[in-house]
Amino acid sequence: MADNKTFISFHGAAGEVTGSRHLVETPAGSLLLDCGMFQGHRSDAQQKNRDFKFPPASVDAALLSHAHVDHCGLMPLLYKNGCDAPLYATPATAEITTIMLADSARLQENDAQFFNKIHAAEHLTIEPLYGEEDANRAVDHFRPVEYGAPFSPLAGVEATLLNAGHVLGSAMVQLDLETAGGRRRVVYTGDLGREETLLLETPQPPKNADYLVIESTYGNRLHEPLMDASGKLAEVIKRAWNDGGKIIIPSFALERTQEIILVIDKLRHERAVPEIPVYVDSPMAISLTEIFNKHRGNLCFDAKFRDYARHDGDPFGFDYIHYLRSKDESQALNNKKGPMIIISASGMCEGGRILHHLRNNLDKDTTTVLLVGYQAQGTLGRKLQDGEKKVKIFGMEHDVLARVDTMHSFSSHADKNDLLDFIKRAAPARGVFLVHGDPEARAALQQTLTAAGAKNVRCPAMGERFELN
Repeated sequence: MADNKTFISFHGAAGEVTGSRHLVETPAGSLLLDCGMFQGHRSDAQQKNRDFKFPPASVDAALLSHAHVDHCGLMPLLYKNGCDAPLYATPATAEITTIMLADSARLQENDAQFFNKIHAAEHLTIEPLYGEEDANRAVDHFRPVEYGAPFSPLAGVEATLLNAGHVLGSAMVQLDLETAGGRRRVVYTGDLGREETLLLETPQPPKNADYLVIESTYGNRLHEPLMDASGKLAEVIKRAWNDGGKIIIPSFALERTQEIILVIDKLRHERAVPEIPVYVDSPMAISLTEIFNKHRGNLCFDAKFRDYARHDGDPFGFDYIHYLRSKDESQALNNKKGPMIIISASGMCEGGRILHHLRNNLDKDTTTVLLVGYQAQGTLGRKLQDGEKKVKIFGMEHDVLARVDTMHSFSSHADKNDLLDFIKRAAPARGVFLVHGDPEARAALQQTLTAAGAKNVRCPAMGERFELN
């Protein structure tokens, strides 16, 4: 690299939604924006997650936008393979990521153990990407930074974390740095929140951006109005009550689980649904809910929720919700008759206790699988969403007789109109890089932006490198 040049390259979430990894190379060193886990078909995931296109030891500083596994999930592997860089994030993200990575390590070890056991006769085995010791090594590098407080991760680089409105602690990364053409401002949105939310403040576009690196997950779609969520969820609950069936909700433990709990509670208070028991079967979701309570006065929450939380004191603790930590409690649900709601991770059905609930209930026509988040291509969640009648779980085929419903109103990602408005208001002077989107969504957003007069709107390919000047 020429001494006075600055580059950005894309090593994940380029032409796909999960696995965000973006490398900024400056004259003073290299800075990594997120290091996320690719989620998809097992063989693809193993190859993409183990393959770093840059030496981990070459990273001089890392910045984490938020604690979802597709943005933080490979941090342990990065540090396991030689990285020793400080890791910057908001205090809430650092706290949540510590839980997420420990859970990710345990899930990988447990899933590998179960897979290897049921395939022992075929001599098929898988290995986890990392263990809890590796997760602990990564989080030991955290350097928490508050929103809006400038800091210098590298010589000549000033960074500021701005509220992204996506999940608790989520941040846009604003970098002011030197290039061959002068000092420039680069803004990486991470995952961007919606204009309409249940919990969080709307993200505000940064000022005077030169380059914008922005997600495009819903670059070709609009969300259902959030106001529709209560009514649609009520319909699903009433149907399950009449059928005596189970509602299985694969849910991201961070944010989505807490949002669903709040909506169910509102429906119960309004007597809009029967008094159906609710089980949150995710130790991680329980721990994260405790963190939500701890940070309920955080300014990333909107004023309406902060006021509600201030008066309630425990906004997610309801008598009829059963929080399950132990494996025995989880397994006992297999023998319980419905109706009931089971909320469990992971949100894309790629690991964790949700797989066991699906394995035991997909063949029942009284079961409803309610998908409440984005389902990436190749994931089990996407296969169910697409209507496949046979799916594999732990390598074994299962018939799908259950009803599969999708609610897009809960999404915590900006939709097409949110993205267009954000980009228009940010007005990046020198270019836009669209990441974290399937090819169709990215291409549609690029076409819309270009038709509206935006310049230098790029859809970077995996591994592609650009000079910033």
